[in-house]
Amino acid sequence: MENTDKIFDLIVIGGGPAGYSAAMTASKLGLSTLLAEGGNNLGGTCLNRGCIPTKALLHSSGLVRQFKSASEFGVDASASINEDKFFSYRDETVNALVSGLELSVKASGVEVVKGMASLVSFEGIVEVEVGGTVYKAKDVLIATGTKPALPPIEGIDSDVVITSNDVLEGKELPESLIIVGGGVIGCEFASLYTDLGRKVTIIEALPRILASIDKDLARNLQMILKNRGAEIFSGAMVNKIVKNGSGAEVTFTAGGSEQTVCADKVLIATGRRTVIPEGLSEKLEINNGRIATDENGRTSMEHIYAAGDVANGIQLAHKAAAEGENIAMILAGKKAVHDVKVVPACVYCSPEIACVGITDAEAKEAGIDFVTAKALTSANSRSVITREERGFVKLVAEKESGVLIGCQLMCANASDVIGELALAIANRLTASQCLLSVRPHPSYEEVVGAALEELLKKL
Repeated sequence: MENTDKIFDLIVIGGGPAGYSAAMTASKLGLSTLLAEGGNNLGGTCLNRGCIPTKALLHSSGLVRQFKSASEFGVDASASINEDKFFSYRDETVNALVSGLELSVKASGVEVVKGMASLVSFEGIVEVEVGGTVYKAKDVLIATGTKPALPPIEGIDSDVVITSNDVLEGKELPESLIIVGGGVIGCEFASLYTDLGRKVTIIEALPRILASIDKDLARNLQMILKNRGAEIFSGAMVNKIVKNGSGAEVTFTAGGSEQTVCADKVLIATGRRTVIPEGLSEKLEINNGRIATDENGRTSMEHIYAAGDVANGIQLAHKAAAEGENIAMILAGKKAVHDVKVVPACVYCSPEIACVGITDAEAKEAGIDFVTAKALTSANSRSVITREERGFVKLVAEKESGVLIGCQLMCANASDVIGELALAIANRLTASQCLLSVRPHPSYEEVVGAALEELLKKL
């Protein structure tokens, strides 16, 4: 095993959003930085087999859905999927962004090594082994992310069972799909496949899909997916998966009775579990499978930091990137720049869902005296022009101060509109202050203004 003499200020393990953001920020601030990536490409799950390829495929499938409704706009058109080009577009998108990222990392002065990393010594200077070479550093950041979680279901090892990785790296579009799990991943894939006219069945163990977000958003999406042909079973437990010919048969229990559904493939979308480097899992404090950290990313071990999906909090690429940048700033002797307590979350179905802050149910549980207001997209000019399906903007504010504390959106371009509301919550702006700006007409953003006006009536 080869040992290097150089002592880096920082070694980052994992080249996803948390890792590359921390590495580039640290290097630009004058810290000698090494980035170790276990895969072939930088970018982590998000760029290679997560956010980016999913959204590329959703963009293509959304075009199919739009073409199907083109006659409503006076356009005679039809659409069909060219599977080779469908997947080529996805891959070209990913490859372009990977290439751009690798150039940016190199330009920032970060030294990159490829290979699985393990920590071999923690005495004073931390030693990290990558590909047979031991590197030394004053501090180490763990940003190794997650991989698909596979629940203990009989038959889950069958070749008719796939994960999100298989869908996003493969080149197959089954005619019918059973999705086990109705969270964000499951619902985005349900939107993708219903757009393409495929038969979709969702089996969710909890009482409703998207159980972690506002119930009004979840109910609306469930209605839309059902209208597009999806079959949804909630409060359902999968008992077993059986290969039946070239397809799959899934047996589950719902409402006290056992049922069976069949499809070409079964997609397991029951969440993700952390990947912790060898030599650390028994030394660090772990909470619910995640590395425990303080607000500055410090773990239970001196000189070891963690950020992104492997650590505490919601698993989102932009939150991971913000954490990585914060840690680099702190290591460089500067103040953190991002408030990761205010992080917008989005579901890229159609219409999009976005939320930030707390829901009315969470405000009630916390004992906050609050008011809430809602504006429907049915009265929004832009939504009428583009014939958007049912949607709304819902706002939550402190009753006495009028300060905005939560926002939930279901509308076209919600992932873009949510930015102004995240800014408002992070800066504790009131509903009156949020109404000072004039929103363009016609725009989807005008629904936010309408909701703010409704909110003011209750304050």
